[in-house]
Amino acid sequence: MNISGELPLFIGSSQEEINRYKPAIIGQCDASMRLVYSTNKIVDILAEDMTREEAIEFYEYNILGAYMGEMTPIYVSEHESIYDFVIPD
Repeated sequence: MNISGELPLFIGSSQEEINRYKPAIIGQCDASMRLVYSTNKIVDILAEDMTREEAIEFYEYNILGAYMGEMTPIYVSEHESIYDFVIPD
């Protein structure tokens, strides 16, 4: 439950940017009401204008690394992560 009374925050500083990243929204946290974005979809959107490697770097520095207060969005890697890791047995 969002007890702070704050509205969910979107990625972007303009309406155009907010609209660009809307397809990457995959849900909203039931407890905090924070928006949940797909990391994979964000990177795909960014890769329309740059290489995939540049898109990942841009995502990590400018989006994932941005703290916007208590309502900072949540970023989730769906199915296949952009990162290589192994889940131990």
